[in-house]
Amino acid sequence: MFEDLLYSQDKGIALLQLNRPGVLNAIRVQTYLDLIAALTAAEQDEQVNVIVLSGSATAFSAGNDLSDLLPGGNLFAVKEGVAGIFHTLAALTKPLIVAQEGVAIGIGANILLHADLAYAGKSTRYSLPFAKIGVTSEGACSVLLAEAVGPKVAAELLLSGRFFSASEAQQWGLLNQVTEDGEALDNALAIARQISKNSQGSIRAIKRLAKEEGHVERVDRAVAIEMQLFAELLQTEETQLRIKQVLSKQ
Repeated sequence: MFEDLLYSQDKGIALLQLNRPGVLNAIRVQTYLDLIAALTAAEQDEQVNVIVLSGSATAFSAGNDLSDLLPGGNLFAVKEGVAGIFHTLAALTKPLIVAQEGVAIGIGANILLHADLAYAGKSTRYSLPFAKIGVTSEGACSVLLAEAVGPKVAAELLLSGRFFSASEAQQWGLLNQVTEDGEALDNALAIARQISKNSQGSIRAIKRLAKEEGHVERVDRAVAIEMQLFAELLQTEETQLRIKQVLSKQ
């Protein structure tokens, strides 16, 4: 059904699993398209009450596939994919639960800002390495991160690009629970089953009230500005060199 994603639906729960294990679930243009299509299908399916998104036992996602950002890559498609996925996430009316193991880098980390609930194995490591490769943050991270964790923490994470732990992410409110390694998905599915039994009208109303008026438009606007600066920086010699250096180490 999808190239880069496994999709299943059972008892009111749609499970989406990133499926590019050979590259630690790095997200290419096709992955964006698959995610948008799968999330849209789950949103429109009357049999689905809750959406759960996970990766594999070794990695949630290593972030954007950097090979898409080199000369010859389709930058327009990347920009459209990023804009499309975060618009879709912002517009969801059904609860989104994220389960993570291993590494969650770039979009793999900032997707927490768009999840209603999130669980991670205790060894999960996060990073927002945009400054390290010479680009900007994405996914409305430029505005949502500071609101979630505070401006000083957000500045440290974005400017340094350092790795941070699951326990730190929980401390800042980005995770509901840190689990034993390998148990994040089980915990996510357990809470999904509880939520699925509740009044779905109530669930959707609660989610709607949790988002300020104009949330989707705000996310769209932030992503558009981010991707404009992202594209400008991507054309510089320094950024291209940094990306090639990262790829050479993989």
